[in-house]
Amino acid sequence: VGAISLLSWLVTAVGSMAIAYGFAQAGIFNQRSGGMSAYAEDAYGKSGYFIVFFLYFLSLAIGNVAIAISAVGYLASFLPWLASTPVATTIGVIGLLWLTTVANFGGPGVTGTIGSVTVWGVILPVGLLSLIGWFWFKSDTFAAAWNPQGLSLGQGMGSSIALTLWAFLGMESAAQNSSAVENPKRDVPLACLFGTLGAAVIYILSTTVIQGIVPNADLANSTGPFGLAYARMFNPTIGSIVMALAVLACLGSLLGWQFTIAMTGKSAADERMFPTFFTRLNGMGAPVTGMVVMGVVQSLMALSTISPSLSEQFGVLVNLAVVTNVIPYIIALSALPLMMQRAGVDRKKYRTNIVVAVIAMAYSTFAIYASGKDAVLGGTLVMAIGFIVWGFIASRFAAAKAAPAGATAAKVGAAVLVLALLAPVPAAVAQAGRAAQPATATQEGGTLGRIRATGVVRLGFRADARPFSFRDEAGNAAGYSVDLCLAVADRIKAQEGLGSVNVVWVPVEAADRFRAVQQGRVDLLCGADTETLARRAEVSFSIPIFPDGISALLRTDASTRLKEVLSGRQPPTVPNWRASGIQLLQAQRFAAVRGTTAESWLAGKIREFKIPSRAVLVDGYDAGMQALLDRRVDVFFGDRAILMDGARRHPGAKHLVLHERLFTAEPVGLAFARGDDDFRLLVDRTLSGLYSTGTITGTIGKWFGLPGDNIMTFFRWSTLPE
Repeated sequence: VGAISLLSWLVTAVGSMAIAYGFAQAGIFNQRSGGMSAYAEDAYGKSGYFIVFFLYFLSLAIGNVAIAISAVGYLASFLPWLASTPVATTIGVIGLLWLTTVANFGGPGVTGTIGSVTVWGVILPVGLLSLIGWFWFKSDTFAAAWNPQGLSLGQGMGSSIALTLWAFLGMESAAQNSSAVENPKRDVPLACLFGTLGAAVIYILSTTVIQGIVPNADLANSTGPFGLAYARMFNPTIGSIVMALAVLACLGSLLGWQFTIAMTGKSAADERMFPTFFTRLNGMGAPVTGMVVMGVVQSLMALSTISPSLSEQFGVLVNLAVVTNVIPYIIALSALPLMMQRAGVDRKKYRTNIVVAVIAMAYSTFAIYASGKDAVLGGTLVMAIGFIVWGFIASRFAAAKAAPAGATAAKVGAAVLVLALLAPVPAAVAQAGRAAQPATATQEGGTLGRIRATGVVRLGFRADARPFSFRDEAGNAAGYSVDLCLAVADRIKAQEGLGSVNVVWVPVEAADRFRAVQQGRVDLLCGADTETLARRAEVSFSIPIFPDGISALLRTDASTRLKEVLSGRQPPTVPNWRASGIQLLQAQRFAAVRGTTAESWLAGKIREFKIPSRAVLVDGYDAGMQALLDRRVDVFFGDRAILMDGARRHPGAKHLVLHERLFTAEPVGLAFARGDDDFRLLVDRTLSGLYSTGTITGTIGKWFGLPGDNIMTFFRWSTLPE
């Protein structure tokens, strides 16, 4: 194309910076592992996650073959046979693919060590040429190379879009690998933006200077242009050294991407989107089976794209890789508006991000067009295959979503049936069962009968159990449990046809709250009462209203790796060059409130995992949160409900995040008198209605902040079907 291709470099640099900025912003609003796939899931659900993942996954495989072709091109300077025929070239490509696949069997430690050395094979030649090449730059050589094909400016800008964008592919890798980043909220945006900007500067400078050193015709026919440039600048020996460095760089890049694609496949298999054999690791942490499978796939790609020359085969693969990579860019970036709306960003920030995202998506669309009809056809076929695959696995995720109502009832029903068949039935109970009539909510007697007779429903509340129940500034009952009890009262009015039923709030103390229920002074206890076997001997409980227990509070800039380790699993994506989970924990400082169950629990875990540190004990939850914000501790353990409420109201709330995991299970319920099945049915039906319709989300958000996926899963599984 000539030096006019610099126009394509400039267009691509602007477009790539816009894409990188979009990913940087998306990474702030969505810090889940999965990168682009996780962003797409926000707007399109699991199907969006899969399609983005599938296309990106295959684009990596296609790109690997193109990298192998680059390596063969430089190797051909030393072994001319490799470029003698298309078959010889393909044999060389397949050989390199399998060489780097087998080299990865040693695990991430080996791959990371090799990669940290081979990267200099591209940094030194290209970076050095950008700096010193100007001493050999000739303006007349550059002028002759400007437009050898007589293209218009418009044609010049679009002439090399696919090739120049290919050079920038990988700008999303910081977002894709965020689970291995210590401070993703800060470092992922910086890596996306400055990595892309740095690459743009080096690419444009090196492309400019090389076209003023080597005549265009020689560059076009060369399989190792940078080696040729150094040979002209110095001597053939230096040129050969640069060739060798280029081969080294290509092999190192290929080595890293081979491991990445295998680990990406493992991530998909962990999410039940790929066959389970992708999850198998050898003793050194390498997904060998997945590597072998992808080695076969890439070998078939190399065979299917055999071309008369290296450059033609490279061009075919690059165009296809660009299309299959850019479509995920568009899908992921199109989710940004919804992500910002959910995050409640201010109008100025929203408009700025939208403008940049539109530029990024417009450029991406233009890149698809510029890749040519053959590449677009290939990308369409790949996407069609993706939808076919999704059709066969979609039921896995639809079933998981629908399971809370039906599956839970089925499991519970089966367990009850088995117990009923196996357990002996006392004669007195059997006789009572035969004599008893089915109870209904309209029968006189019990709590509902008393409410019908008196026109009053008495709701008990504690004034010191914030955020579940407390007295607000006006002296009225308020809190999460209070709101749920009011919903029960509304249900009573509607079901009993007693619109004039009055709600009377009865304050109770912690010491006598259950006695108040037993004596009938309270119809429904609206507090922070966890259900235990001992308490069930005194009162009955509703279905759970909140998943309480010990949880962890972290700073928003805490590493995703730390969050993953606390979740009890290793990061599900790409190579992890860092230490093990235990070693990561050994570097952290933990805190708990003195005298609480969290203190004893944390001490036990420190002993269990042999962590050489002692818990930092604080005098209260506010003190613990401040220690976290001051970076004196890294994790603050305590009661989930109190952590949620405290973090929501704390002045530094925007810098705090509650971890999803519940380390101990202590579900909270509403308490009422034992033996009152009609009232129990009404209470549980009310709560199940709130859960199944999603109304509970707003109530939780009001008192605890926006709930995470794990909490909503808890409510789905607590829902009872009609």
